[in-house]
Amino acid sequence: MRIGARVPISRLLPLFLLACRGPCAPVDDPAPPAAALPDAAPPADAAATLGPAPGWGAVFWRGETGVMVGEGTTLVGPRAVGGGATTDAGPCGGRRVENAPAHAVLAVPAGALPAAPEKAPVVSAKIVEAAAWRLDEALPAQGAFAPLDPDAAPPRQRGVVVGSVIKQRRYGGPPVYLAVGARDCTAAAVLLDSAARTVLDAVVVPGVCGPVRALPPAELDGQDGLETAMFDDETVVLLRLELQPATAALAALGAWRCPREAAQ
Repeated sequence: MRIGARVPISRLLPLFLLACRGPCAPVDDPAPPAAALPDAAPPADAAATLGPAPGWGAVFWRGETGVMVGEGTTLVGPRAVGGGATTDAGPCGGRRVENAPAHAVLAVPAGALPAAPEKAPVVSAKIVEAAAWRLDEALPAQGAFAPLDPDAAPPRQRGVVVGSVIKQRRYGGPPVYLAVGARDCTAAAVLLDSAARTVLDAVVVPGVCGPVRALPPAELDGQDGLETAMFDDETVVLLRLELQPATAALAALGAWRCPREAAQ
């Protein structure tokens, strides 16, 4: 073959295939694409999926009026317990409450002697920002074209709006953080390690648009674990923390919903 002459690629292709067969195959040869999965069904509403927790109730506020939906007796707010429901009918099939502690969220089962939640320690901006990233990991991924804001405040990372970050001490082990937040009408509660670097457990709740907040955990029903709630104006989700020296778990027990447009 004359040097410099053009050779059709069809004549070179067999030589290329022979030369690159066997040991000289590329080490990083990518795996074949995975089979396409069927489209997932849209997430159901939280209250419809979980249902109300037996014996418990939730409190919703419409202005200065509190309405208890579900069961339960003594009402629990962020700093105090007390009050109860009247016989007066309210929206969402609930009953209006009286003598309720400020911003009451839950109604505990009859016979329980709930402990008033304690004021949580102040959490640094560094921990809040780390909690925002952990919530981002727990929530469904953002769309490919979602805008990014590199200058977002610590509680707002990648579209996540953090509502509460609570430091919770535990006997015989390092403290944990409970963080709640929402993005694109999906809320999440995550239990984080003492540095807020690792998600120990998480509960993801569809149909909650937020902004969501969390009730400080406390022993509310006299059983093992600490109860808390993740809530916005229309949904209350009852959660339980199980804290052991070497383990930490978070579970959703039930949910209630009272849309704002419900008849007064």
